[in-house]
Amino acid sequence: MALHRPGQAGIPTRLALCFGLGYAAAALTGVVLEILHVLNVFTYVGLLAAVTGLLWGYAIRRDGLRDHAAALRDELAAEPWLTGSGLAAMLLFALMRLRFSPLLNFSMFGPWRYWQDGIEIADAGRVPHQTLQWGATYTPTVSKVILNSYQAGMSYLIGASPLPAMGALLWLVAVGLACGLWALGRELGLRYTAALLPLLVLVLVDNELHRDLDVYTAENTGRMAAVCGLMLGVRALRRRSGWAEPVASGVLFAVAAGSHGIPAFVLMLGLACYAAALLLVVGERRAVVLRGLAIVGVAVLIWGASLGLSGGDVGFQGAGGSSRYSSFPPNVDPTASLFTGHVVDRATADGPWYIAPASLTRGLVASAITRPASDLELWAVPLLAIAIALVMLFRFRDELRPLGVFVVLLAALLLGIALLFSYRYSTYIPGTFGPHRLYDYMCLLALLLVLGCLEQAVGLLSRLRAGLPAIVCAVAVLATAATAAYAGAPARHGWQQNGQRAEHVTSWVDANLPCSSRLLVDRLTLGTFAAETGRVSVAEGMGPYLRPSELHTVLDLVLGAHGFFQDPSAHREFLQKQMIDYVLVLRNVRVGSMVNTLEQGVDPASFHSVPFLRLVHSDDTMDVYQVVDPARGPAPSPKNYAGFDCRT
Repeated sequence: MALHRPGQAGIPTRLALCFGLGYAAAALTGVVLEILHVLNVFTYVGLLAAVTGLLWGYAIRRDGLRDHAAALRDELAAEPWLTGSGLAAMLLFALMRLRFSPLLNFSMFGPWRYWQDGIEIADAGRVPHQTLQWGATYTPTVSKVILNSYQAGMSYLIGASPLPAMGALLWLVAVGLACGLWALGRELGLRYTAALLPLLVLVLVDNELHRDLDVYTAENTGRMAAVCGLMLGVRALRRRSGWAEPVASGVLFAVAAGSHGIPAFVLMLGLACYAAALLLVVGERRAVVLRGLAIVGVAVLIWGASLGLSGGDVGFQGAGGSSRYSSFPPNVDPTASLFTGHVVDRATADGPWYIAPASLTRGLVASAITRPASDLELWAVPLLAIAIALVMLFRFRDELRPLGVFVVLLAALLLGIALLFSYRYSTYIPGTFGPHRLYDYMCLLALLLVLGCLEQAVGLLSRLRAGLPAIVCAVAVLATAATAAYAGAPARHGWQQNGQRAEHVTSWVDANLPCSSRLLVDRLTLGTFAAETGRVSVAEGMGPYLRPSELHTVLDLVLGAHGFFQDPSAHREFLQKQMIDYVLVLRNVRVGSMVNTLEQGVDPASFHSVPFLRLVHSDDTMDVYQVVDPARGPAPSPKNYAGFDCRT
């Protein structure tokens, strides 16, 4: 209400901004307090309440609640079919998302690191000077400091227990993303079909955005904020009235970038593409350019200040080029080696390209159509998209004219960036940046193009009867929403049994092993044991793929752990060097771990006869061994570092 006066913005836009700007307010409150080193439950709740009260007070004093309520009532009366069906669809989506259990987070490694980073800030009241990961101390990264500060604040309000907190926050993100996509469709000109967009992208069409919403990740949170930023940015460029919307859009892009940089980067590129398309159909080019620059300026200012003033390490050194990995043997790919647990040679099959251009193009098309692309589709799909964009530009109604050009330009840019990374880098990360990160958005772009064509076609029904398009689309939206509510379910299989087994592992560790224990688990995790048990797992920590100096140390540790689990009798020195107290050999379970990095080829029976390991627990999920006469030394104690909550 503080951003828009009564009647200035539609219900979809207002609903999306409740989530987007609400997240921005909660996150930036945490950022300000952690920069000042005064973050705690009292300062966070007090400042957040003050910010919320000031915004509400300003909106009520300026316009009054009655005027806002009247405007919403008038909008519902003017478009009861479209607005009502859209609201019903969002409600059904929100109810459907309640079926997603937080146990799903044991099926992925990222959620645990993200949550643990937030808990460390909550415990320290700031970004800590050092963080305990991989059994040693490192400078923490701050590339996601806005998300981490938000998590720190939320831990004060909803508790620090990982599973229930991640479940609640993922629900907010998923519903916010759905509302954001609905509003984005409306602002792009999809008056009738906008509510179909989130249902298709996030539930019914198998694509990466849908699959990612199974678990709590930084990328999902960044996408929610960035989609809201793009929606508001498109609106600001189209209306070209005032500066409040460009500033708010910049704020949303800033918090998106400080949550996960890739969604913010992609959708800011999208905003630039939309601005370029809009310049082809409007006369006020200067107003469009100035507002676009304002959005970028605000985003960079807030994002840069958050990173620069928080301390820590941004952690992108490896993005400077393959030369940053020159300290490794020239034939070794250290990033791929960390994924697999054994030494991997650098790819040379495609000459100077990490992935050949033809394969990158085929992958882009396949991501758009959500299936492998045939030779015919490899050429037909791009040509068809260009043809549709041209028809939209010259034949569709004014609101839809820029849509096709926007889609084609952004797709071309994503392919160009994928080609650039594949040519510039000779390591798995970031050589695969395009297919693994950018192509996630191709299905969304393809659906926007399809819905744009459907929008124009449905509009022709008005020649038969004025309200017919709205009624037909409302029925379609409700039917699709009902289908989504019935069929919506996690994309991952076997997560319930896996989650129960993983909980058994962490609960047993929490109840039976001393807090000072140093564990070696045959699973490579990012933060599971620290977050769930408050204990140090030596093979656990952030992925230092873009921090070559730390990658050396971590890769040596992972290769050593891999060697130990393949032949435990021959690697006692590794246990002594890492000062391991307990070894855990798990069976058929992911504990928020990477796949086949340490566990592949492990024979649980080979540990029974190892003279320096004593079996202290065994069941159908794990064997736990205590190291006989473990090495003693100045290992960092978890009680001296933020984020380790252990009470055993």
